Amino acid sequence: MFERFKTTSCLAAIVCAGMASSAAAQEFPQQPVNLVVPFNAGGGTDLLIRGFAPAFAEALGGNVYVSNMAGGSGTVAAGSLAEEDPDGYRLGYWSMTVATVQPQIKDVPYDKDSWTPICSIAASPMILFTNAGSPFKTIDDAVEAVKDEPGRYLFGSSGPGAMTHLAAVAAFEGLGVLKDVRHLPFQGSGPALQAMAAGTIQFYADTEILMNSGDFRPLVVFAPERLESYPEVPTAAEAGIEPPLAELDLWGGLFAPHDLDPKIRDQLSEACGKAVASDEFQAFAERTATVLNYRDAESFDVFFRKQYDDNKVLIEAAGL
Repeated sequence: MFERFKTTSCLAAIVCAGMASSAAAQEFPQQPVNLVVPFNAGGGTDLLIRGFAPAFAEALGGNVYVSNMAGGSGTVAAGSLAEEDPDGYRLGYWSMTVATVQPQIKDVPYDKDSWTPICSIAASPMILFTNAGSPFKTIDDAVEAVKDEPGRYLFGSSGPGAMTHLAAVAAFEGLGVLKDVRHLPFQGSGPALQAMAAGTIQFYADTEILMNSGDFRPLVVFAPERLESYPEVPTAAEAGIEPPLAELDLWGGLFAPHDLDPKIRDQLSEACGKAVASDEFQAFAERTATVLNYRDAESFDVFFRKQYDDNKVLIEAAGL
């Protein structure tokens, strides 16, 4: 009889634990949700998440606050969050490089299995460009010049392993001339664009917003279709660059530590979608020329994992 009582008690405990877990998920959030930005305050990523947070809080029906944890090109924050309990109260906004490149080139305490992807928020296609006054009118002109004088021309980046570096590598590797150009890294896009304007470097890759900050000419865009703003500029695929190098976005999204309760994940994902679609955040995106691209948890998970694997090709080509 004691054994029967013991078994019954165990079953009851399991049922009660399951009900408690379900109730906790339904009652989420019971405390403020922290959005972690892995860079310093005042930068583009920080401004984006601070613009997103109020709409996210309203959609979630709770309080949301933003904190900054800079260092290691984003890996300090990601490494810290990866080791925390997956309760849904602390989410990181990781870029493509933080989530898929840095863990493959550095010794960091996280990889692609460390996360529960929540949603993607923004994605801007990369563009390879040159000075408006340069002799390169098209990407074909650039390739021909590079082939004719190997080692003469330079492309810049905001640092080794940055998206600006990888996109330029994708362009020249995809067109078969990477060995004929040289890489000159800088500490950020600002100094690199100054060097471009001065003629120190001839090529750079960044988003349309950054390109439009100076007098530059686009050569090729890493998007599935031509941009409405530059209909004459070919896509990477049209220029002869093959997948997985043909489409590169500077994307970012929310991640929670691995093994988050699916109900909480879906609740966060749905709130994210409502926030992205809100009039408030749409107006913010228009003011800041931010390209929004929402994916729910399921589709973002598939996208993120494919990006992680595809970027191995870029990392190898860049010699990282």
